[in-house]
Amino acid sequence: MSLHLFEKFILIALDQKKGKFLIDSFSLNYALAGAILLELSDLNKITVKNKRIILSDKKLTNHQIIDASIKILNKSKKDKKPRHWVYKIGNKSSGFKKVILKDLHYKNILKIETRNALGGLFKIKRYPIKNPKEINEIKEKIINVVVKNGKPDIEVVLLLSLMESCKLTRFLFSNKKEYRDAKKRIKEVTKNIEISEAVNQTLREIQAAIIIATTSTFVSTSSS
Repeated sequence: MSLHLFEKFILIALDQKKGKFLIDSFSLNYALAGAILLELSDLNKITVKNKRIILSDKKLTNHQIIDASIKILNKSKKDKKPRHWVYKIGNKSSGFKKVILKDLHYKNILKIETRNALGGLFKIKRYPIKNPKEINEIKEKIINVVVKNGKPDIEVVLLLSLMESCKLTRFLFSNKKEYRDAKKRIKEVTKNIEISEAVNQTLREIQAAIIIATTSTFVSTSSS
């Protein structure tokens, strides 16, 4: 089954058994925005020029998330920096996340459960994995590259960059030594892979934008 990059990122960000997300909602939403932008780059819908994102192909695709993002970008009269779009799309990512989770449910990959909290005062959603085949294959590819020095493909590099940007790496590599080794290997992988300069530049800019967005949000939330 072929999944989009942002679908694979969502699966990585979920606790498979408990069905809840491993990172806070701000980090998740901004990293998801980054995943969507990287998907648009992979589809040759956007490019980065002079550190600004340019919508190079406005043609819609009949995919709800991709088309909604293209429309958001197309509304701007000026080319903006990746940070602007990470914030802009990130602020809409709660809605996008629901769509992605529903799609993964329809694909029979996860379940959507509603549970009562605080004696029924609140209802919370949980998304335990129903069919772990897809997520296990993704994680195995990542572990093979990071731990066993396997040759990475562009998808693994993009996922690793997203994971590292929002601190998801520590959940996949929970052992302290593994985590330290993983961070070192990730830097090597994302630096040395042979990808086009356009994709490389887009990846760097979006990764930096996610880090800035999640860090600044954390700082402002902590201060308040």
